[in-house]
Amino acid sequence: MSNNLSASVITAILAAFFFSLAATVVPYFYGVGGTVFLLLSVRYVSTFIFASILNKSPKKAKSKSAHTRLILISLFQALFISSYMYSIKLIPLSLAVVVIYTFPIITFFVNSLIKSRSIDFLSVAALLVSLFGIWVLVQGDSSDWNLWGVFWGLVASCAQVTVNILSRHKSVESGWGLVKYITVLPALIFVSVYFIVTSDPISSVSSEMLMWSILSAMGMSGGFYFFFKSISLIGPVRTSNVMYLEPVFTILLGVMLLQDALGMSQWIGMFIIFIATISLERWGKKYN
Repeated sequence: MSNNLSASVITAILAAFFFSLAATVVPYFYGVGGTVFLLLSVRYVSTFIFASILNKSPKKAKSKSAHTRLILISLFQALFISSYMYSIKLIPLSLAVVVIYTFPIITFFVNSLIKSRSIDFLSVAALLVSLFGIWVLVQGDSSDWNLWGVFWGLVASCAQVTVNILSRHKSVESGWGLVKYITVLPALIFVSVYFIVTSDPISSVSSEMLMWSILSAMGMSGGFYFFFKSISLIGPVRTSNVMYLEPVFTILLGVMLLQDALGMSQWIGMFIIFIATISLERWGKKYN
């Protein structure tokens, strides 16, 4: 039982890692002249292709209500990704993460209200400590606050909460089949918009843009797979709790891949987040 529980939590940790990889490379994509809709098009088309290749399970018939739920998940997930990517374009990645990572706290409260549960003070305190840890982690990058960047970060946060809640249902079967299903509609939308708003949609794409966007798509594909798998195993609240590790992984990937240097505040912030996440896991098992 304990081994199964540990394996379930590892799926959430892997989701945090892959999503951090997807986000880490985005500023470099923008740095070589890429646009938001090109990034979204490549990410969703690539993820749909990855999922289609890796999906080996037979197709099962779904009810009308199941189709409706999956379509809503795909739309809100697309809103989350697009708002997140646009927020990164307007404000530094580290600041966007602070705003967007209000979603575990909101998920906790919304899920408690839906389930008519009392609010656990220790869990609330640990959630707030995690958010404080993120603030400490990125305190060195405190410039360039843009209200529109903050606004789109909050839109992304609320969209992710909706995805978290909708995904914990018996009709939502985790796996590459789910990833394929929820990416096809956003892929069509973002590709159409890209070709409509871009005057020279083919020749304006450089090899560097494709490299960074495909690397980001690989991170998103793995993130989707492990995220929905984690929700099916340990629920939306505990999955959201573990996702606080994403900013930590983002910083560490910057060190390993981009030779970023860590300051004292970043080490302290990571320590706070680790302690708070471990505490949340200890208290949060009752929310499974």
